Amino acid sequence: MGLKPPLSYTDQIERLKKNGVEIPDYETALSVLSEANYYRLSGYALQFRIAPQKSRYQSGTSFDKIHSLYLFDTELRNLLKPYLEKIEILCRTRIAYGFSLNKCQSPPHDGHYEDRNFYNKTGHKKIIESLHREENYNKYSLIVKHHREKYENKMPLWVCVEIMSFSNLSKLYHAMYISDKETIATSLSTRHDILSNHLHCLSNLRNKCAHGARLYNSVYNPPPKLGIATLRKYPDLKSDSFLAYLIVIIRRLTQNDDKKALVDSFLNLIDKYHSYLDLDFLGCPVDYEMILRGEIN
Repeated sequence: MGLKPPLSYTDQIERLKKNGVEIPDYETALSVLSEANYYRLSGYALQFRIAPQKSRYQSGTSFDKIHSLYLFDTELRNLLKPYLEKIEILCRTRIAYGFSLNKCQSPPHDGHYEDRNFYNKTGHKKIIESLHREENYNKYSLIVKHHREKYENKMPLWVCVEIMSFSNLSKLYHAMYISDKETIATSLSTRHDILSNHLHCLSNLRNKCAHGARLYNSVYNPPPKLGIATLRKYPDLKSDSFLAYLIVIIRRLTQNDDKKALVDSFLNLIDKYHSYLDLDFLGCPVDYEMILRGEIN
């Protein structure tokens, strides 16, 4: 079976009209489709379909509504990015510091290259292979050139974590022995199993934000560990939702001012686009504001 044929921008508009989407401003629709992939934009129209497997849209579905959800999602990603960056930098710092003091004290201080220092040796091997690829990608940087020339192509862990992807940082932590995980998790005021889960969640969310992936009406894996007490207190909170991931961000931020600013900005964004949003697609129950306010110390 062959693939679908490509459509011109005007044909894309005609396809939308044929399926029941109202186009109030043809030129605006043309401009939007020339900047945002038709397939990307159609993800924000899913909630308006008459049935999941049908191409037809509900009566009253307009291009403006679809575009407004797209704009909301763009603003939501931009809102999260600086907070994710703060958490990422903090985790890079604490992981390098905690493991180095535990396993890199003795000469030649390269314990992070030794698989004997890791519980998951296969995982560690893959991380080191990926690290070498990242070194090659950054081979012209002064840091990499310096260590290749002076230290036989090895770098201290606090340098490695700066060129390592957040995903690989998460995998590095996951591969460690529990004793090393506990040292690092304690410095971040949490348990090692929770930190491992949260790193996985946040690396996935960070990638969604970095690559412009949809946050609204999206799938979130893995479900974050929020604790039995939280789930009992808020039985309508879905653990595989955007709201659950937002709670993870709040919990991993160390400054209360950052937590408050993030919550306030999110609530303001919801208020700005409330007429277009179905809060179920963000995993927000009726008491979502109380849940978020409760996460601020």
